[in-house]
Amino acid sequence: MLSSHSLQSQEPLALAISRIHRSRSLDELQKNFFFVLPKFVKADAFGMYLFDDKLNTEMIFSRHANPGFLNEYEDMRSRDPLFKYLLQKKRFTHSLEIFDSQGWFKQPLHGFLSQWGLNYSIEAPLIIDGHVKGTLNIARGGRKYFEPDSLVFARFLCREIDSAHARISERDALKREIALMSTSPDRMECISGRAREVLELAISGLSNRKISSRLDISENTVRHHIKRIYRVLGVCNRAQLVQRVLTGQSVAKPH
Repeated sequence: MLSSHSLQSQEPLALAISRIHRSRSLDELQKNFFFVLPKFVKADAFGMYLFDDKLNTEMIFSRHANPGFLNEYEDMRSRDPLFKYLLQKKRFTHSLEIFDSQGWFKQPLHGFLSQWGLNYSIEAPLIIDGHVKGTLNIARGGRKYFEPDSLVFARFLCREIDSAHARISERDALKREIALMSTSPDRMECISGRAREVLELAISGLSNRKISSRLDISENTVRHHIKRIYRVLGVCNRAQLVQRVLTGQSVAKPH
């Protein structure tokens, strides 16, 4: 049940929800996440992680988080019990939901957090088509745990962020599909199978290494497909490739 303070926050909460769902891109969404959550959740660090299909981190956005902490957490993630619980249940969780105080203090994750002046953690999933595609992370230092109101707001707002993230991701995927369909059919029919998959990932901004990992093929194979795609579509680099595919226009080669 919400406290009187929570009830007094209903109008600002409605504005916060509206701001989240007005996000038109992932960049806007992460900015709104960092703008909105601190107004309702007392914490010392906020982060948004986006994953590929193999749960490798593709993007990290953070506020008030030390870069060294973010880098070291990547090695810690496989031992993070909250992350394991989140993957299994696909839902919001926090330190004292799955441990009592003594149990939490014995966890390697707590030891890691304390090295960076933090003590407690909240984690929430970003889900698309039933698969975890990222997490929202909130951490607090000091001895005092998250207040009940903070947990209620965090759970609710993370769910709204998750919903907005899924909408934006689905819209972007649809845009890419439409763009591919609008590209000259006579040229696009020459690009099929694995080369088409490489093309879709390339225009999404993935590097050759990430495409290689995503499709489980060698980087040399990726480069071979990219070169062939360049020849077929008459472009010389990634920037021209994106312009060619997303606009359906030809790009003049430099002399």
